[in-house]
Amino acid sequence: MSANPEGATAHTFSFAPLRVWLRLLLENRGVERPYWGKLARVLGASAATLPLRVAETWLHSRAVARTEIREPPLFILGFPRTGTTHLHNLLSKDPNLGYVTTLQAIAPKWFLVGRGRIKRLMEQGMDQKTRPMDNVQVSLDMPQEEEVALANSTHMSFIHNFSFPKKTRPYFERYLLLGDGGHLHPRELRRWEREYLEIVRKATIHWGGCRIVLKTPANQGRVPSLLRMFPNAKFVHIVRDPIVTYQSMRHMYRKVFPLYQMQDVDWNEVDEFVVDSYVMTMKRFIEDSKKIPKGNFVEVKFEDLEADPVGVLEGLYGRLDLPGWETAKSAVQDYLSTLADYRKNDYEPSREVVDLVCERWGFAFEEWNYPYPTLDSGGGGRTLSA
Repeated sequence: MSANPEGATAHTFSFAPLRVWLRLLLENRGVERPYWGKLARVLGASAATLPLRVAETWLHSRAVARTEIREPPLFILGFPRTGTTHLHNLLSKDPNLGYVTTLQAIAPKWFLVGRGRIKRLMEQGMDQKTRPMDNVQVSLDMPQEEEVALANSTHMSFIHNFSFPKKTRPYFERYLLLGDGGHLHPRELRRWEREYLEIVRKATIHWGGCRIVLKTPANQGRVPSLLRMFPNAKFVHIVRDPIVTYQSMRHMYRKVFPLYQMQDVDWNEVDEFVVDSYVMTMKRFIEDSKKIPKGNFVEVKFEDLEADPVGVLEGLYGRLDLPGWETAKSAVQDYLSTLADYRKNDYEPSREVVDLVCERWGFAFEEWNYPYPTLDSGGGGRTLSA
């Protein structure tokens, strides 16, 4: 996740309403002294955009509430760093599919009034063109995780842990596992669902009523809630070599936390959370995926998608009975031609990392048919890219 093109906002969640920030500050007892300046910039941006939020409510709230989601969404599911962004970008090239744009993600409460001149002004101030953790391009028009939009709409988002890392586990239990894990009051769950539906409805308005493709790794733990809201939704789950996933997750946190944190980070706790969250999320998903109606669920491997993106997508469209592949195919091929110079991060796992992942995540190697790694005694026999 990185919806913060440098210069466009002071912080990815700067445009969240003041009530959201007040709630976060109350439950975290403020922020630590070194981050007072960052907080001041965030609150200033939130206050400055209050008139835009008022205008959006005045001009569009009734239309948003009346908007019907006639085409069930297509959800991309996957643990962070498994290739969900790559798959999202590929699917977004289909002119029959819409998505949450980066502008909507960082400004969901004034997206509809801000998608013209205000958006152009923001683009002029953007300096950062790629994500900090993996060099993937960003712009205000590109697809983004709806979780970023949730965090800019409500305190009920797991990724507020980027600002408050000491709350990572509580936020995970409450807002990623939701009420289905017993951690969220039913009243709060209904509020969460209303906020989520508003985001999907605004995206539906923006894209003229077409099917919306949604991607956020947090949805991996929310399948029952998603099925309650969208019983006929389509799901594609992407998996990746567990060793690569672990290395890439650790790298992501070390790149992203410094941008947004308002509390000091204990990196040992972060590493432990990466291990534990994968176990809890993936084991739960194995059971939850059985609830998805037959014909609405497909699994793909990132390695297969990387090797043959056109072939994998064609199979995905066929198995999910999605229309428009022939139209989408040429657009996907054009996009792929622009990725020739893209370079992934390389990692050489240590023996300790391999042993840890094989011990704690061994079930994933077996569930998704990944071979257990073999390394020499020094741990340097295998270089991974992510």
